Parts: sequence; C-alpha cells; structure tokens
Amino acid sequence: MKYLLILLGALVHQTNIESIESPIACKVEKIFVVGLSIVTSNETFQTEGVPLWGRFFTDNIAEKIPGRVNSDLLAVYTNYQGDFTKPFTYILGCEVANLNQIPEGMVGLEIDEATYSLYTAKGEFPGSMLETWRAIWTSTNRAYTTDFEVYPSDFNPAANPEIKIFIATTD
Repeated sequence: MKYLLILLGALVHQTNIESIESPIACKVEKIFVVGLSIVTSNETFQTEGVPLWGRFFTDNIAEKIPGRVNSDLLAVYTNYQGDFTKPFTYILGCEVANLNQIPEGMVGLEIDEATYSLYTAKGEFPGSMLETWRAIWTSTNRAYTTDFEVYPSDFNPAANPEIKIFIATTD
C-alpha cells in the first residue's frame, strides 16, 4: 500500500489494462465505515484526495480505527451534490462492527443494505481503476447516493491488482 500514493499522483501510460467487464448485480448488507473525510470533486481530487491517502498512511489511521472487522480499505463516495461532475464527500477508511467509537478527527458512515452494480477494475493501477470509472460515468444509471471501492488487505499496485467498485443505481 505504500506505493499507492505515488501511483495515484503519477501520470499513467495505460498499457496493461484488461477489458472492462460488465457489472454484476450484488446485494450488500449494511456496512459501517470509519475514516478520514473531505469534500472534493473529480476535478479537484488530485490536489485534495491524493494528500488524504498520504495522511491515511503516514499517520497510520487504519490502526487508530477501533472495531475494524477486516484489514480492507474502503474509499466511499457519498453526499453527492449532483452528478459525477459535482462535489461529493469522500471517506477513506475501514469497515467497522458499529459506529459506537469514532475517533476525534474522523467520521462514521452507515451504508444501508442495497443492491449495487459491482465493477471489478483489473490490471495496471491506477489506469484500470480510472478506465473503470470512465465506463461507470458513461454507462450506468447511477443513483448518486453512496458508492464505494474496496481495496483488499493484500492490495499491491505493482502486482496486477484488483479493486471492487460498488455503484448504487436507479435500476
């Protein structure tokens, strides 16, 4: 994960991106997330979101989150102020058992049970993730409620990574 910040900030030559598969419908039970939060947009994410990832790892935030249920990281997009061109709240954190303990400087969010369109970004990172998001922006009937990415605990951007992207839809 230490290479994630470097790769997110880099300009990527997209050479090893597998084809984007059609999403599958996936029911997700209620999830609780605790982490760091910012309000950003796709236009300003490079200057606002990338430093948040840096702070998350530099300050070892995951270890400060009580009640984690696993070692995965979640990147949550919520409180949309419109479509994908408008600001939204971005939370970088971990799934927790409940929201009873939210450390100072962090936020908690309950993601309600719902059926999501599940996309899988495979291949060169972050290019595969960016290409998957481009496909989502142009082909999905998004609800613009809460969407999230799951970075598994063994995520390694240099070893053909795979990221799960859950998109709330109007279907």
